[in-house]
Amino acid sequence: MSAIARNQQASELAWKFEQPTWSEFPSKTPKGTTRPGRLGRKRLWARTPHVAFILETSMAHGREILHGVAEYVRENGPWTVHLDHRSMEDPLPPWIKEWQGDGIIARLSPALAEAVLKTGIPTVDLDDQAPSSGLPTVQCDHEAIGTLAAEHLLERGFTQFAFLGYPQFRWSKRRFEGFAARVRAAGFHCEEYCQAQPVTWGHQLVSWEAEIDAVARWIAAQPKPFGLMTCNDFRGIQALDACRRAGVSVPEEVAVIGVDNETLACELANPPLSSVIPDCRRIGYQAAEMLDRLMRGECPAGPRQDVSPSGIAVRASTEIMAIEDPLVADAMRFIREQACEGIRVEDVLDQVSVSRSVLQRRFRKAIGQTVHDAIARVRMGRVKQLLAETDLSLAAVADRAGFAHVEYLSAAFRKATGSTPGTYRREHRGCRA
Repeated sequence: MSAIARNQQASELAWKFEQPTWSEFPSKTPKGTTRPGRLGRKRLWARTPHVAFILETSMAHGREILHGVAEYVRENGPWTVHLDHRSMEDPLPPWIKEWQGDGIIARLSPALAEAVLKTGIPTVDLDDQAPSSGLPTVQCDHEAIGTLAAEHLLERGFTQFAFLGYPQFRWSKRRFEGFAARVRAAGFHCEEYCQAQPVTWGHQLVSWEAEIDAVARWIAAQPKPFGLMTCNDFRGIQALDACRRAGVSVPEEVAVIGVDNETLACELANPPLSSVIPDCRRIGYQAAEMLDRLMRGECPAGPRQDVSPSGIAVRASTEIMAIEDPLVADAMRFIREQACEGIRVEDVLDQVSVSRSVLQRRFRKAIGQTVHDAIARVRMGRVKQLLAETDLSLAAVADRAGFAHVEYLSAAFRKATGSTPGTYRREHRGCRA
């Protein structure tokens, strides 16, 4: 019997012991009559479910996941909770073997996975480092993270790329694969640093000092300029350290982007580190939703749910255009600064003082886009940011992104994303506090 089956079977036995009540939940028809809901019979708890969270509250990643869980509980609870302050390197919690709760959401290390499976309590596993529990899981879409990082560096005109990660972890390899695939699709090659020292499940290096010289030599040997993705922010800070050791300037020679948007760490870095932002709150929300289904005896939508990243926090480590053609580089800087002020192609032409045909030809050669495409891409990025991070009205979003009319914004957004602005906002803010 699989771990999932054992876990669910034990859960069902526990529910029988608790003797919960059941009821039909009616739903309204268009005419106002009632009929059984689509989910049929839904379990009513005889008591409030008691749920344990075993996550790294010491890091922003874990705390953001808990924000998403809290949003789900506010909408669908109540639950009572068991929550410890933990780091990723903490040992097995001593209470887990005797705990008598109803559900668990955890990042399961191998040792913790073994202990949790023995409890038979419905569990959602958030571990994406070396998952071994066989339980339902919600995690980052690592390939999408790599793809987004590559697109960020491609937009800045880079044609040479490299990746620094932890080759022994599958999540790091998946990020590399997404990054390298997008780079190859653009017609370029990506180098990977493959000599990384072994690290623990919690990402702790035996000694960074023992590895830094090798990483510095590897960075120094890469053709410049190049875009470097690291598997997470702390690996990114190490890359910045190696660049200093190698005498390589950031971002002029190497643009560095990490993952996780650990804000304090990224802002303390020198220069401040750009980072892909995982949608941790959505991970937490979907994990809570999945656990709720398991606790009610229902099957989850699938054994693994991947959650796409929500965007990029752009900081000084990638704030540069790696374009060999100085005219195109100047035009792109102008577009990035002024696109949301409603500029047109003619305004760019005034800035660079060449003919339209010359500028278009050099744009296509340098970055593979037209001038209009470059303006539209910057505006659309601003629209996505405002939809995801603010409660501004659509009219206000249009105004701040350089669109003269809401209708034009909506049409352009649908063409670019296949979605409406309202749908995009619900998907990226629906589970946010």
